Amino acid sequence: MSKEERICLLVLIVVVGFSIAVAYHYAMAFYWVGTWPASTFLFEPSSRFSDFTLVVRQSARLDPFGEDIGGFAGSPFAQFVGYLFSVIRPASLRLPIFLGSFFIGLILMVKHSLYGLKPRLTSHQLLAIFAIVFLTYPVLFAADRANFDLLVLPCLFLFAVTYARQQYKASTLFLGLAIALKPYTAIFILFYVFDRRYRDTLLVLFNVVFLSVLSLALFKDGLYVETQKYFHALSRHASDSSFGSEIVYTSDLFSLLTVAARPIGHVLHSGSLMCLTDHPNTRVAYAIAALIISAYFAIHLWQKPRPLWKTMAVLSILILLLPFNSHDYRLIYLFVPTLMYLATSESTRHDLLIVVLWGLLLVPKAYYHFGSLQNISMVINPLLLIGLLICVVPDAFSRHGIATAFRFAYGRLRSIGRDEELENPSSS
Repeated sequence: MSKEERICLLVLIVVVGFSIAVAYHYAMAFYWVGTWPASTFLFEPSSRFSDFTLVVRQSARLDPFGEDIGGFAGSPFAQFVGYLFSVIRPASLRLPIFLGSFFIGLILMVKHSLYGLKPRLTSHQLLAIFAIVFLTYPVLFAADRANFDLLVLPCLFLFAVTYARQQYKASTLFLGLAIALKPYTAIFILFYVFDRRYRDTLLVLFNVVFLSVLSLALFKDGLYVETQKYFHALSRHASDSSFGSEIVYTSDLFSLLTVAARPIGHVLHSGSLMCLTDHPNTRVAYAIAALIISAYFAIHLWQKPRPLWKTMAVLSILILLLPFNSHDYRLIYLFVPTLMYLATSESTRHDLLIVVLWGLLLVPKAYYHFGSLQNISMVINPLLLIGLLICVVPDAFSRHGIATAFRFAYGRLRSIGRDEELENPSSS
């Protein structure tokens, strides 16, 4: 498929999928059920924009991890950014500036990726930009939550652009900002490891530590006390949200397994299989499996050079699939590899399927709910992500690819062992 064909197909899927979802939820809201969650594919209307307002409120007095306001365990740098928004006056301008800056940045990202520096765009090109920016489910969901992942996306985009241009020092700054805002984006450090740019790896880590330490030092009680308060709030938040809570509006593999366990529990008449989040052993086993899967794909990507968009796509999919609670606003991370893929002139035999899978991930799918707040997209999205992963790196799922990856890892370990023997020869 040509670049124009890929863009047209993706825009068609987005427009059709968005239109069907709007018509369906409009009918549900005004003619049938009338209440949330059937009335919209977004989160609860009463908590709209709360991810932003909560961070700003907690950070306004430079005491984001204090007991009196709940100890919300956002990263220190994200809380400091929340404080910067809290000083904007009047307060009614904070949210418009936050969302407006994101949408302006996203428009520039899409325009730059698809059409470069063209001074004038055709009506079809303007329609493509409008559809990708304003009609896609991840953007609408993230904007509805006003989550700080909206700030992470442009950082990751600028990281990818500067890395592709071999402006490595600049790329470490943008990736450092992304990790300081959302630590799980640290997986993209593997780019430097794959290219053996270990100094740049250390520079990224230095940027993250510097931003985090500076933020903690500027908070109310100083670096030492605020660090203690942060780790205490982090542990409390993890214990409160990890067990017994219902997983909703997520696209990760653990959520898929949780939903699948529900009918199995009914069939077996066993309450123990009803909710995987109630069982710590299940979570430990899943965490071990997720680490093994991450290590395997890291080895697979390391063993031979690949187009930048493919590496970005695989790592982005792993961020979405493997955590315990990968909420749907995190799907906006797919925009970076998607735009890179649409911009490339490279053709693969899976082009049609890749575009279709990416398009389906960008449209709402909450057409059926499992008795409460869990909906069918929690099943569909992980399966689409797995399908996309297979299409992007099909050799990773073949017997030959698995054997090659293990041989590569074994060879690396042996070479490290030989290097240590040469550096420390036996006295005998």
